[in-house]
Amino acid sequence: MPIFAAMFSRFSAFSIVFLVLSTLGQVLAQAEFAEDSLRTRELDEVIITATRNERTMGALPMPVSLISNVKIKTMGSLRLNDVLTEQTGLVVVPQVNGQGNGIQLQGLNPEYTLILIDGEPVVGRNTGTLELSRLAVGNIKQIEIVKGPSSSLYGSEALAGVINIITERPSGSKYNFKSRYGSNNTLDLGGDVSYTHKNLGVYVFGNRYSTDGYDLSPENPGNTVSPFDNYTFSSKVTYKLGERTDLSIAGRFFHEDQRFNFEVLQGSSRIQTSGTGNTQDWNVNPVLTHRFNSRLKVIGRFYTTKYKNNTDLNFEDKSAYYNDELSQSFLRPEVNGEYYINDKNILTVGGGYISESVQTTRYDDGAERFQYTSYGFFQHEWMPFDKWSVILGGRYDRSNIYGSQFSPKLSSHFDLNDKIVLKASVGKGFKAPDFRQVYLNFTNPAAGGYSVLGSAVAGARLKELQANGELITSLDPSQIGDLEAEESFAINVGANVEIFPGLKGDINVFHNQIDNLIETQIVATTIFNQNIYSYRNILRAYTQGLETNLNYPILKDVNLSVGYQLLFAKDRDVKQAVENGEVFYRDPNSLVTRRLSSGEYFGLYNRSRHSGNIKLFYSNRQKGWEASARVIYRGKFGIGDISGNIQGETIPPSDRNSNGILDNYDDFVAGYALLNLSVAKSITSGFRFQLGIDNVFDYTEPVFIPNLPGRIMYAGVSYSFSKKGNQ
Repeated sequence: MPIFAAMFSRFSAFSIVFLVLSTLGQVLAQAEFAEDSLRTRELDEVIITATRNERTMGALPMPVSLISNVKIKTMGSLRLNDVLTEQTGLVVVPQVNGQGNGIQLQGLNPEYTLILIDGEPVVGRNTGTLELSRLAVGNIKQIEIVKGPSSSLYGSEALAGVINIITERPSGSKYNFKSRYGSNNTLDLGGDVSYTHKNLGVYVFGNRYSTDGYDLSPENPGNTVSPFDNYTFSSKVTYKLGERTDLSIAGRFFHEDQRFNFEVLQGSSRIQTSGTGNTQDWNVNPVLTHRFNSRLKVIGRFYTTKYKNNTDLNFEDKSAYYNDELSQSFLRPEVNGEYYINDKNILTVGGGYISESVQTTRYDDGAERFQYTSYGFFQHEWMPFDKWSVILGGRYDRSNIYGSQFSPKLSSHFDLNDKIVLKASVGKGFKAPDFRQVYLNFTNPAAGGYSVLGSAVAGARLKELQANGELITSLDPSQIGDLEAEESFAINVGANVEIFPGLKGDINVFHNQIDNLIETQIVATTIFNQNIYSYRNILRAYTQGLETNLNYPILKDVNLSVGYQLLFAKDRDVKQAVENGEVFYRDPNSLVTRRLSSGEYFGLYNRSRHSGNIKLFYSNRQKGWEASARVIYRGKFGIGDISGNIQGETIPPSDRNSNGILDNYDDFVAGYALLNLSVAKSITSGFRFQLGIDNVFDYTEPVFIPNLPGRIMYAGVSYSFSKKGNQ
């Protein structure tokens, strides 16, 4: 009964928002139905993510990037990680075992960036990182990237920013078929169909992707990335219920099977294992949009999704060695309304309720855990002058686990003249502790037997191990308590500039300050010299720097773009200790101990000071030719203390002088540049042929960068057909 009462109270609050908006709509419904300022607009570079409503990209007061499907197609990309790794300010970073890739944005870790599909979150962060290669790009209309904290609209996990994948909608009657074959026996088959008739629209997309994986360390049994195949199916149905009411229902299904063959460490012995893994996720997202009149639009959503992952490893005699299972569900009803007050004021308000659950073998009892969050948000867009706009917004979240959070944001946009546009935003973001950080009770026998304990179970587990005499060293269990939500305060200031006709650029200076940063730390060591890790709010960090992009059509059909990011990412407490002269290092050659200076402290691990790209795109639609040459650069970076990968490999940390921080005298992974090439030819019958080479110079770094497979060559063919006049 208490559970039902709590749910009823949350849904009651949710209903109040809807009733208020509905009542306001009925009052205004008698107003003359003039040209609807809130209708869908057919405009170039329309962005939805930054303000939750349609705005042209140039009018937004915060740093936003847009990647169109035309660019994605020219690049020859197949999965989301292929696309994002070529964007300024984004770095795709691998998990230790080579089984996953996350996105680092403005120097913040992958768990701080929210990944959305059509405005709804993608779940299934096995180790805090969302595997980007799960997402095919064949049905993507555009990708919108909002940099800086976006918790004022999207809540937790949007501390660094938001990446929103906008998928295709039904449009006319057409179909496409695509196939591509390349290195590592990689085969991609996909197609989509769109059909519209009167008030009905149907869009269906399907994709099959398979590969033999790759092996960057032939001296060790098994592959760096094991063979797998996956299937993606998605559909979107739209129906116009009336002149002012639209209904859409979208759904997605993904399934992947992977085959493992590993040599793992068990004590001092190496043991051969084999097994399988499978991943599955699905979602359903009905959306009802009603325009009460030309001023008020209300949108109701009901999103539900579920993710499952299972891994089984067996000994050579087929007996069970290791099993890992994870099931996560997410449900969210939401209603929001947009009220067009006048030409200078637009108000957006909304609210919703989130129910999440996780069940996994990595928790001590395997029981299902729940988290409930209710929230409300508002946003006011004010345009006091034609050249000046201000957006003020905020969101209040209340969770049954981490309490309450309020996340405000203020942004401004000013047209200085016809060639210079100034932008600035300041905001607060947060990230709630996730399930694993609270409940995890996991030992990884495949990587030497290290254990990870969530904050809620660590204290009791350490006391138990101490009583049994199984620990050599241990942190006082009383020092491990409840985790607080991580918080950030960020400032972004920039400008869009037309330097001279054709040459356009943008620059953004950013500063992110993070408090209560949750970090993994060693809390005990067993008598078998196996580390036990847990989580604590111990760090205060910051990331700051600048990003800049230049675009110039150097020839009629050739466009050049250059992007660059300068990044400083440091622990504030360490920085202060260095400035106070409290940090030393030992020269590994002379063995002389010296005091570290401020200029010798490099910063946080796995961050590159310099990164950038140079891209050339050629497009001649009249002759049907497209081509691209893209250089992607990442500067040197350090590696922290990592236990090992799933094959039992020891990953050497950068810390040569054992002072616990990354300084100029430590080992670094060297900077590198990748060259990607593609060329395509379209013919009038609807066929398109494409050839490409990624990583032309075959750069690899097997231990530290397992997500780079080396040189990839491919060939593809597609066929498209469209019929107009059936709408």
